[in-house]
Amino acid sequence: MTSAEPMDQAVSELLDDLWMARHGDPRFGHEDFSQFPSLIARADELDDLDLRFLTRLEGSYAALWSARTTDVLTLIVWLLRARAEHGAELDLQDWQVEQFETTMVDLLGSLVGVPELSLDQIESLVDDWARRVRGTVYYAPAVEASVRGAVAVHRGDRAGAVAILDACTDFSPPAGTCGPGTRATLAGVYAAAGAFDRATALSTPDLDGDPSERCGFFPAETYGAVVEAWSRQGRRDEVIRAAASLVETYGPVRIYHHVADALAALLRVDALDHALPMAVKYIDAVDECPHPYAEAHLAAALSATLASAAAADPDTVVVRRGDDGAPALVSAAEFADGLADRVRLTATRFDVRNASATVSTAFEEILALRTTGSQRNAGGRVKSVSERTAEELISGLTSFGGVSPRRSAQCADLLRERIGELDGREATRARHILAWDRRRQDPQEAIADLRAVAQDTREDYPSWSAQSELLAALLAVHGGDAPAETLLEWRDADPAWSAGAQTNFARLRAMSMAPFDTELAVAAVDAGLAVLDRVDRGDIAFISDPETLATAIGSVEAECAAQRAVLHHLRADLLVELDEADPSADIDAALVAARRAVALASHPDQAMALSGGLVDALQGAALAQSHTDLSAALVLMGEAESNARFAQLGQVLNARMSLLIDVGDLDAARDDAERAVSVWTVEGDEYAADSTRFDLAHVMLMREEDPLSVVETVRQAVDAMAARGDLGAQLHGTQILARAYSAAGRSDEAVASFTQVIDAYAGQAPIGVMGQLHRARAVDSAELQRFGEALDDLDAAVAAFAEAGDGFEAADTLRTAALTAHFAGDHDRALGYLARADHSYEELATAAPVDFERARLDFARADIVRARDPERAERLLRDVAGRARAANWIGLLIPVLHLSAMQALEREQPAQARELLVEGLRHAPDHPALLGLLEELE
Repeated sequence: MTSAEPMDQAVSELLDDLWMARHGDPRFGHEDFSQFPSLIARADELDDLDLRFLTRLEGSYAALWSARTTDVLTLIVWLLRARAEHGAELDLQDWQVEQFETTMVDLLGSLVGVPELSLDQIESLVDDWARRVRGTVYYAPAVEASVRGAVAVHRGDRAGAVAILDACTDFSPPAGTCGPGTRATLAGVYAAAGAFDRATALSTPDLDGDPSERCGFFPAETYGAVVEAWSRQGRRDEVIRAAASLVETYGPVRIYHHVADALAALLRVDALDHALPMAVKYIDAVDECPHPYAEAHLAAALSATLASAAAADPDTVVVRRGDDGAPALVSAAEFADGLADRVRLTATRFDVRNASATVSTAFEEILALRTTGSQRNAGGRVKSVSERTAEELISGLTSFGGVSPRRSAQCADLLRERIGELDGREATRARHILAWDRRRQDPQEAIADLRAVAQDTREDYPSWSAQSELLAALLAVHGGDAPAETLLEWRDADPAWSAGAQTNFARLRAMSMAPFDTELAVAAVDAGLAVLDRVDRGDIAFISDPETLATAIGSVEAECAAQRAVLHHLRADLLVELDEADPSADIDAALVAARRAVALASHPDQAMALSGGLVDALQGAALAQSHTDLSAALVLMGEAESNARFAQLGQVLNARMSLLIDVGDLDAARDDAERAVSVWTVEGDEYAADSTRFDLAHVMLMREEDPLSVVETVRQAVDAMAARGDLGAQLHGTQILARAYSAAGRSDEAVASFTQVIDAYAGQAPIGVMGQLHRARAVDSAELQRFGEALDDLDAAVAAFAEAGDGFEAADTLRTAALTAHFAGDHDRALGYLARADHSYEELATAAPVDFERARLDFARADIVRARDPERAERLLRDVAGRARAANWIGLLIPVLHLSAMQALEREQPAQARELLVEGLRHAPDHPALLGLLEELE
């Protein structure tokens, strides 16, 4: 080996690692700067100027997205010095020059966010940049004006900043950037200077401007320039739309100052329902910001949002992770105060640097933002559990019941201690509610309590007595102490009761009968809806008893609408179960009634409970919509998220995660799964948290994340399910664990995990599921060279799929079996599997197209026969490639081209091999196998 050969290998390895650091995650803006310090050190050891420059150039760009502004500055200074001192020696390509200059422009806009840099130093850097690029395509007057204007704002000279911006009349962007973005940068400085009219005048036209000017950040970049102005003008709908765009566009790439802009704007237009979910999502993002100003900006917006939530509901909590990584509950109000302290400390650093209070003033304005509550809690404040009177604990127990079981249980526990403070109707109501709540700890005791309440209230409160009696029977039937006929033969509501009592009793009857007779349950719902129709016509009052009216919490009209929503929702579910009628009319009616109920709510507790009902209706509508229009379903789930409180948010996020998987948005699905785990942890529902960890792990595997991280996520949850004695959940988690082990290359552990599931499921699980499990285990057995076991599993899988009537899966498994037998060295058995697969596809072809499947089978056939009959293999590969090109089956074409190129090399036909590889790389420029074979060829 010559002395040059190790150097060439080192260069090649460095370039490969450099490419992975920049492009290993294909998502835009997801660079990995953490690898660059070692990459730069390796480049320096090689002592090649071009390589040293390239590594730092790529590092500076990666740092824009995933490191600190000071990291970018350090690298840019080195690059500037290298160009100044060694310009003649550097062999820079055009793309490198453009990347350097666009990185420089992005850096200039961030410099004011670094308090260690004096404003004079920043202006000096701008002067140097302008002198260097003026007269080239990389100079833009607007860039220079925006930085100088921002410096003036920090100095406290708003008028001077506006004058600088007004003097700029050339808004053309520097090369490599876009016009709307350049104008948005200027407009953002106008807004910082308080010139909101100028900001909107400059950027708003871009929303309807020339599409050819736009980049991937449109329209969010323009929204970022105008959202504050819109919020100050009270343009609520526009602000909500703009905020959603800002967070959707900039959140994933960690440009968090726009998230802060969105939060502050939402608070100004009283849209806490939209702001709070965003704040919870980005609550850990402050430390990921690129410089102290961005940190303080986001912290201020988060603080104001959480403080607004705490003002509306003092019990609001957030999840924070301690030093040990374990989640812990923290009061939202306390956390908001801590963020505010951090903001003020950082603002002081800027005030010292700027010799003005501009930054402190701006951040104090954000910290002071509070929503009025007009869009939440019926304009009022939900009382904390500890503040409630005994009467208010009754309301809290029921109002929290659907949205926060944790707090509902707290109300119940306190109410038991303080029930002696109640008398008359309220004492009776409390006894009834607490008797039903007792089922959480002791169903038998709950039955006894409910029957006692029924007996004691039969004369004075007959409707409550009847409800208590029915609920006791419901628990008895489900506990196995009474037959189902007890519920099916239960008497109807008494027409002498109030309309509200009749409809509520109809709902309870329907729910109790539903598991045993769906048609009877529908009839009970219809009876309740008929009563509400009479209320709407004015024939009867929803509540007629003066005592009940006097103690009612909130709007009676809202409760009436809520009952209608619940009944229609229940009816839709029952119709789905019957599978005999279209539930869409009931789904729509439930949503209309739920929205009306929320609009009519007049008490904070009522508003909270009815918002929970609206969330249920929205989820039902989204589920129905998902069968025909996933995008529309996601819009409904977004509205559900905005209205969801506490534990309900976990349900919404879990449901939306499934829809996001269906549309292929795995990044958002992962975010929802992580947030759902946090919500369940806050609510103290560790079972739901562990179940959602399985969902999170599933998404992580789909995203091809580090499988060992998946193992870590799942293993403890599996153990927890085992400790609870929930075998079904334990085995579900074990399946995911097996897939993670398989992806990690730990095939022995994967086989053991799959075996545990297969043995437990034998004779229990659907036969098709068993087929999937046997096929999955076969893959890992083959990896362990245990081909006999693998083929046994594949035979079992084929039989299972055939029994399940899934011919396509059976035929595809035969293809896998043929390849496995081939790798095991059993050529005759491989041919036998191929023949069986051929026969299966002939049968399937009478009912469905099988062209793609047959092409895959022929590809497998070529691989199997090529050692014994290379000419036939070549013909097969050529034929499959032709079919793949014609049908645009790129995923199949690429491996076919790779195998064809390998065969060409084996036949000493390098020109043909090169042609095949070049074709493959046109479709997949980064394909490692194609690149490796091409490198070998060269």
